[in-house]
Amino acid sequence: MKHYDVIVIGGGPMGLATAAELSKTDKSTLLIEQYNFINEKGSSAGMSRQFRVQYAQKYMAELAVESIRYWDALQETTNDELIGKVGSLWFGDPALSSQEGGIQAAMDVMDELCIPYTPLTAEQIEAQFPFKDIPKKYNGFFQKDGGIIDFNATQKALYTICNGAKNVDLKANTPVTNIQSLENGNIIVTANGEDITTEKLVLTPGAYVNDILRFFNLSVDIDIWEMSSAYYKKTEDIELPTWFVFQEPQNTSLFYGFPEVDWSHPGYIRVAPDIPDRIIKDPSQRTGVPSEKSLGYNEAWVRDHMIGLDTTSQFTATCLITLSNNNKELLLDTLPDSVNNNENIILYTGGWAAKFVPLLGKILSDLALTNTTEYDISNFKIDYLPAK
Repeated sequence: MKHYDVIVIGGGPMGLATAAELSKTDKSTLLIEQYNFINEKGSSAGMSRQFRVQYAQKYMAELAVESIRYWDALQETTNDELIGKVGSLWFGDPALSSQEGGIQAAMDVMDELCIPYTPLTAEQIEAQFPFKDIPKKYNGFFQKDGGIIDFNATQKALYTICNGAKNVDLKANTPVTNIQSLENGNIIVTANGEDITTEKLVLTPGAYVNDILRFFNLSVDIDIWEMSSAYYKKTEDIELPTWFVFQEPQNTSLFYGFPEVDWSHPGYIRVAPDIPDRIIKDPSQRTGVPSEKSLGYNEAWVRDHMIGLDTTSQFTATCLITLSNNNKELLLDTLPDSVNNNENIILYTGGWAAKFVPLLGKILSDLALTNTTEYDISNFKIDYLPAK
């Protein structure tokens, strides 16, 4: 059987980032992806993401700040701009919070960590950005380090590193059909009818996590949100940062958006509701059809509160986001000790994690190489369940 020092299963952004880090070592590495590399079938569906450093949790803000130097290093490998540093605007009711955190809590953390930001009143927001009719009680802030991630360019940069590395092999369109972790320390991965051995295994399956964990008779309690988004044609020469608004009622009035970019429908602005169209348990249940109700909320927001946009939804789509049901922002852990060689099998899945991609690649590769990392990942421990 062919042998690799490390096998990574899941060739999305996290798997690519892990293999890219391992390419800097002398460890033979295999990265296996069940579809083509750089696809939109998993949690990375949709190729624009927000980068931000503001969080309601100090440890998340620290990780976001730390990730900047890894982004800068990855940027040095490509001519494509990976993060358009347009800043991040949060505004709305400061008493509210969501999956994204909360305004006042984020400001408190930024104060504690000395992260610079500019507080803004509703009047100041309307004066500086193309929004209108914001309730006077609302406030918010602008944080200059935020921006928009070109997720397609990011994955291309990582793929280029992996594809050019002598110690990294890439296998696309290669579903994993079995994993055996033996008492003698060997781990056998079966893919396309071939058995491959390793002592170190990194699992980055995204929304497909329970398809992989079934080989260990395990599962994790996740929800997969299928979410709508749309683009709106510019009718005026407006400029936007990335932005997020917190409003009541929360189930219909949380929205976020992006600036115009030349790599995704130039001349249009992306706006999306931060609510699920539907909550599913397996990616195979994805419909790919945006909810008319969600798009209706979206169009109403654009009509009532944005300047310089046509109010008709264009280029509509859905994306997936994998979320844990225990309020943890990310899930990152070794397998439980009921599994042979559990300390040598590392799993990452879930969360709004695009902003951490190169840093998570470093963490996962370090765990594979040394079973340790310099970063505190204690908040992301996984509560495993029996396979369903």
